[in-house]
Amino acid sequence: MAQDRRGLGRLTGAMTEKVVEAIDPDIVLDQVDVNALMDRIDVNRVLDRVDIDRLLDRVDIERLLARVDTAALVQRSGVPEIVAESTGRFAGSALDTGRRQLVVVDVLTARLVDALFRRRRQDWAHCPPRLRPAAPRVTRDGRLDVSGRYAGWLTRMLASVADVWFFITAGTLLLAGADFLARKSLGHGAGIDVSSPWWVAVVVVVGYLYVFLSLEVAGRTPGMALVGLRAVAWDGARLRPKAAATRALVLPLSALTVVGSLGVLLQRDRRALHDRISRTAVVHDWAPRPVLLPPSIAASLLPESGN
Repeated sequence: MAQDRRGLGRLTGAMTEKVVEAIDPDIVLDQVDVNALMDRIDVNRVLDRVDIDRLLDRVDIERLLARVDTAALVQRSGVPEIVAESTGRFAGSALDTGRRQLVVVDVLTARLVDALFRRRRQDWAHCPPRLRPAAPRVTRDGRLDVSGRYAGWLTRMLASVADVWFFITAGTLLLAGADFLARKSLGHGAGIDVSSPWWVAVVVVVGYLYVFLSLEVAGRTPGMALVGLRAVAWDGARLRPKAAATRALVLPLSALTVVGSLGVLLQRDRRALHDRISRTAVVHDWAPRPVLLPPSIAASLLPESGN
């Protein structure tokens, strides 16, 4: 009896395989009305039978989140780039607003001095030869690009003040750090007497290197970078190492004497004594952004383009 059942099963299986092989699935599927099947499904009834709470209880949220590469998702979303761009744009805009006020004061001061000396010139093209534009560069909203214009006394003075502050602050922090380490390791202070001739000589040498290396590497000191200035050769070319070294060496001639600094206020090219000795000049440069004057000031400069 058992053998008959096994034989019948093998026969049935063989016939089923033959039938399945003979049936074309595409023909069968063409006879199925999918829309009718979907209409017969009661979706609400199916959802009612789903225990959502039980499903959520079976989900291990911590394990699921552990498998998510959050850093990759954040990078792909572009959020870091958006935040960095927005922050940089806001900071740059705020900085440029302050710089723009300094340029306006420089322009108005130059016009006042020129009026006293009865001098006339192309105000919009008041730049070293290589940086002088052939025609005014005006934006659609009426702002004038004065990139490369000779810097005036106020902007240069604030740059010098900022450099002195940077230098003193950095030196103070270094000396405080050295004294702290000496007390921790030796049990007493470093005993630094900044009034001794040796320390005065060190300050002078370090100050010279601060200015020279800044000019050689970037064409500007940190204080100049803050207010948007750049040192160039007298004709507007890039500053050469010899000119940078000479400028740093003779800088005290203008910094410590009133006569040496008067040229920034009174001369046409706004060059001080150390500028002339080193054959250099200082110009406005906010690279990579242009130096744009507001339309009201720009309009007062443009009519003089034919002088």
